[in-house]
Amino acid sequence: MIKAAPLPQTYLKNVAGISVTPAHRRRLESLDLIEVTPKPRIILELTDKGWERAAQELGAEPPARAGTTGGTLYVVLDFLRRLIDHSGTRADDLFRMQIKADEVALTPQPVAAGSADPVTRIRQAYHGLAGGPGDYVMLADLRAALGDLPRAEFDAALIQLNQERNVHLVPESNQKVLRPHERAAAVHIGNQDKHLIAISS
Repeated sequence: MIKAAPLPQTYLKNVAGISVTPAHRRRLESLDLIEVTPKPRIILELTDKGWERAAQELGAEPPARAGTTGGTLYVVLDFLRRLIDHSGTRADDLFRMQIKADEVALTPQPVAAGSADPVTRIRQAYHGLAGGPGDYVMLADLRAALGDLPRAEFDAALIQLNQERNVHLVPESNQKVLRPHERAAAVHIGNQDKHLIAISS
């Protein structure tokens, strides 16, 4: 609900730290709360009923064993519920809002080779490939879009981008689906090959 978009299970596992097991997915599907795309790349999306159920949780009491972190979360959820009620904004409309510090960032312009640093070129190529902010893009596709950028410069730029909070480099959770060129396009960070990138802003 917070992302207001279909999410790959890779994001939930590697970025949000949320483990959604096959049993969890089946239960949520059986309750008609989510739709799940088939393998190889599992994508989860809220149904209309799922949106309604998630919105109800905004005004719920924290579970008995929520703990400090859970209690804090429900304080924030309660604030969101009051904001929604006060403004008359629907929950799905609120979470679909894209707030940008600079509106120019919404319409990146192509940059010719050699006219910008590698980090800027990767960011702009990403926005040209991604369906929207925060969507995952295969590094293989990104490398193909910047074929003139030497591998060493490309990898160094990815490592630099990985330090930013709004950039997520993650491995493909289902390694069996990777094609040879997708494996070859990975960047090695922290003793792990990363195959996908998402930039949320």
